[in-house]
Amino acid sequence: MFKHLMVRSSLLLAAIPLCGLAQSTPAADSNKDPISAHDPAFMANYSAQYKLAWTDGEIPAKYKELTGVTVSVVIRCEPCLVHHINMAVLAKARRGEVVEAMRLGLIAGGSPGLTVMEAGYTTLDAILPSK
Repeated sequence: MFKHLMVRSSLLLAAIPLCGLAQSTPAADSNKDPISAHDPAFMANYSAQYKLAWTDGEIPAKYKELTGVTVSVVIRCEPCLVHHINMAVLAKARRGEVVEAMRLGLIAGGSPGLTVMEAGYTTLDAILPSK
């Protein structure tokens, strides 16, 4: 299956120049966020709001990060889940709390979240091994 997808992707990439579709060109600085480069004022405001939303407030940061774990499973975003697990642990979340947050996401989002939870457990095992 994977080999089939690679061949199909290669054929698609080869056809793009032939059909006149726009192609992305590598940026001079590939580490630069393209949104920040094109809209720095917006991203400065967005970043400030993001930090405000995720830090301690009426809801402690730990619970916000556990909510991020749940939502990450629901929307099936592995990089998001890894980030929020790391942040939850830094905010003193226990392994059991993170596991329950992932379970809530699975219940809310359904079985497609199972594959994302695999990445969550891999991350969790690396930073908070089970006993």
